Amino acid sequence: MTSKSFKNITILKPALFPLLLMLVVALFTQGSESQRKASYIVQGASKPTLVSAIESVGGEVVHKYTVIQAISALLTSKQVAMVQSKHPMIRMFSDEAVTLSAKKGKQKHHDIEQDRELAAERDTYFPTQVGASQLHTQGITGKGVGVAIIDSGLAKFKEIKKDTYGEKRKVHYHSVIKGSEAKKDKYGHGSHITSLIANSSSTYNSNGEEVASFNGVAPDVELTVVKAFDKNGHSTYSRVLKAIEYVVNHREQFNIKVLNLSFSAKPQSFYWQDPINQALMVAWQEGITVFASAGNTGSDAMSIGVPGNNPYVITIGATSDNYTPYNLNDDFIASFSSAGPTVEGFLKPELVAPGGHMQGLMAKSSKIYKDYPQYADGGRYFLLSGTSQSTAVASGVAALMLQQQPNLSPDDIKCRLISSALRGTNNEELSYSIFQQGAGMINATWAVESDNVDCANQGMDIANELNDSQHYAGSARRYADNGNFYVLGFEGLEWDGVYNEAHLWPDAHLWPDAHLWPDAHLWPDAHLWPDAHLWPDAHLWPDAHLWPDAHLWPDAHLWPDAHLWPDAHLWPDAHLWPDAHLWPDAHLWPDSKLWGDAKIWEDAHLWPDANLFTDGSTKMNSVSFINNWVEQQ
Repeated sequence: MTSKSFKNITILKPALFPLLLMLVVALFTQGSESQRKASYIVQGASKPTLVSAIESVGGEVVHKYTVIQAISALLTSKQVAMVQSKHPMIRMFSDEAVTLSAKKGKQKHHDIEQDRELAAERDTYFPTQVGASQLHTQGITGKGVGVAIIDSGLAKFKEIKKDTYGEKRKVHYHSVIKGSEAKKDKYGHGSHITSLIANSSSTYNSNGEEVASFNGVAPDVELTVVKAFDKNGHSTYSRVLKAIEYVVNHREQFNIKVLNLSFSAKPQSFYWQDPINQALMVAWQEGITVFASAGNTGSDAMSIGVPGNNPYVITIGATSDNYTPYNLNDDFIASFSSAGPTVEGFLKPELVAPGGHMQGLMAKSSKIYKDYPQYADGGRYFLLSGTSQSTAVASGVAALMLQQQPNLSPDDIKCRLISSALRGTNNEELSYSIFQQGAGMINATWAVESDNVDCANQGMDIANELNDSQHYAGSARRYADNGNFYVLGFEGLEWDGVYNEAHLWPDAHLWPDAHLWPDAHLWPDAHLWPDAHLWPDAHLWPDAHLWPDAHLWPDAHLWPDAHLWPDAHLWPDAHLWPDAHLWPDAHLWPDSKLWGDAKIWEDAHLWPDANLFTDGSTKMNSVSFINNWVEQQ
């Protein structure tokens, strides 16, 4: 080779070097991306079929779930495409991150009894706010009831180690994180949540005198602590699924009646397709009452996460006492508390509970305590806000109910909680939308005293959900013209979907009366929401391979009897929509005569004679309207 030819081959213009380098990097990155494995939840008709499908493309099966027809697997993007091409009926969920529903610290400066901040003797206030303290004085403390908590673990505290009798509490520990102990809580969230439920320390009044109540809502419960969140408060779908699986499989051994889930994740699908929701439906069916946080993404419409979007479970939003714990006039719903309705039209949250600046136990060595020392009292207590905290309060209330009546089913507990809640009103008007406050503030005393039944999860069959033969839609809709949300069949409940600061009970006249949840109905094949821009980022289901065959319900036998509403008694004339114009003017029942004289807000007593319908009944055939608006007979 001549010198001249050598130069022609090897010498490049300087401007070409960056282009060549970019090309090399791109080719390398593309190759590595195609080989990089990610975690997926894989669902199908049977686990052997799923295992075979994954292994046939060289994927790695990580876990076979026992509570649902699913496995965890590690796959490259190329392997994912191969599985979907060969097996179009298999559903694949990205093993998404799950976050705890707590916000650090206070909402504003607080100066309540600062001279007692370092003292162990205190009043955490929230047990009194929800009526639990009154039950404590009657010996109702959750004794004999098992509560499971899926969170970041539990540190050692004497207030948890022993119950109110000074006896050693039953606490069962399990971790789904390899190499991490549930008896340690390096993050701090799990300890805080557990203490809101089970803190057995006595309450002291402002004079330093011990009173006959306690700083946890249900201070004598038995505990099952399942660690699924790491030292940074992070978890995944697969970890949470393993944790739920453990709770369901040990429910009888550890007497688990209540499950607390103080976390949330962005929905990837309809509620019935979500693996976590499927596992929770199994838990509910097995007699475990599940409480889920609404989420902390803000109180605009349709912000509820998973598993709060599950229509069966009880979803809890958060209130704040505005640092005046015994003054109801200035209480409000926290602006971070997520709101409904769900994508499937269900009213969520069902209830709200205290969730602002909550006093809970936390180890000084935990990450939250170290990162935000300004919200600690210098001792064992820490202030956290969030729907995580309000969910823990609600779980404790359920334990009190179960001590009194151990045979209550999850549906019974849900019914009694929503039929005894305090509706937030300003005279005759709702202070917050039903999509924000649900049935209202939880009240333990009235819930324990309630004998209501058959007012929750009506019109739904959880067995049909689990065998994938029927799924359901709620009663929430949205007007096409102004974008407001409303409830089918009810006037005066419209909401523009925006959080507006208000006070729950500005006049402090609180009387429990009733609730609103109408029956669910089978999922329609139409559009619940007329506004196509409901999700402006168009990424409700970002995985384009969610339904690879483009059929939402590919099984033509979804409703084998071909009747969407097979119960002919659903509506008196058996004609739900007699013509092709489903909602021509966005009003399903435009004729106001449906409601008699149509004066829904006639006076402050809201149907004092309980004659909601023209025939004098409080129910329309099989449709049960939970009574935050209709006084039950």
